[in-house]
Amino acid sequence: MSSPRPRVRTWRRTLRALALEGRARAARPGADGVLHLSPGPHATALALDRGPLSPPALLRPRQGRLGDCWLMAPMLAVHETAPERLRALIGEEADGIVTVRLAVLAEPLRVDRRLPVDARGVFQYGRRDGANPGWVGVLEKAIAGHIAGDYAFLQRGLARYGFALLLGERVSTRLRLPDAARILAWLAEGRALCASTHPLSPRVPSAAGPLPPNHVFAVVGADATSGHVHLRNPVRPAELLVLDARSFQRGFLSVDVTAPLR
Repeated sequence: MSSPRPRVRTWRRTLRALALEGRARAARPGADGVLHLSPGPHATALALDRGPLSPPALLRPRQGRLGDCWLMAPMLAVHETAPERLRALIGEEADGIVTVRLAVLAEPLRVDRRLPVDARGVFQYGRRDGANPGWVGVLEKAIAGHIAGDYAFLQRGLARYGFALLLGERVSTRLRLPDAARILAWLAEGRALCASTHPLSPRVPSAAGPLPPNHVFAVVGADATSGHVHLRNPVRPAELLVLDARSFQRGFLSVDVTAPLR
C-alpha cells in the first residue's frame, strides 16, 4: 500500500510558516540523510557541479531561470554588505556532501552538488556570477528542499522571508520609500536592503529598459547630491542600475531593511 501524499500547502500558508515565530515544515531527507530534489520546472536532469564551492573571493550570486528573486536579491544584498554571513552558512563534508546551516533550523541540512541542468548540460538556476553554481546553487537547493520539497515553489515569495531564511532575523518592511540620504545612512550602519517593484513598474523607464514587474532588487548605494539610487538586479548582478529619485519612487513599492550585519 502506498504512503499517503503529503498535504499541499498554498504559497501564502508556507510563507507565513517561514516567519521566526512560525513553523516551517520539517525537511524530509532521504535514507542517506541528504535532501534530494527533482530538476524542477525549467530543467531536464541533474548534473554534478564540479567547480569551486566557496573560494576565498565570493562572486556575486546570480538568479537563474527560477522566479526566486525574493531569495536571490536578499542573497545579493547580504553579499554586498556582509559576505561572511553567507560563507558561514556553508560547510563541506569529506564525501562531497554540503551542510547548510539555516538559522531557522536546529540542525543543518545536507545536500549533494547534483544541480538542475537543461538538455545541453547547462546549469539552469542560481549560480556564482560568471562561474559554476557553487555555494549559491547548494544554498538555493537546501532552501527549496526545506520550505517546499522542490524547486517549483521558489517561484513566489517576499524579500523579507528571503532575509529571514538567510539571517534568522526579522527585517523591517518600509512602504514609504527612503530618499538617498536615508539609504546611505542605512548602508553605513551595515544594513542590507532590497527594493520590490509592483505590477505597473514596466511603465517606468530606466537605462536598462522598463523596470520588471513584481521583481526584487538589491539596493547597494545612493548619491546624496543628485538623489539617485543604485541597485543591482539579481538576474544581472554585475550591472549597476542608477535611478533618479522620481523613478525610484514611481517604480518601487517597498523596501526591506535588515538590522546591522557587521
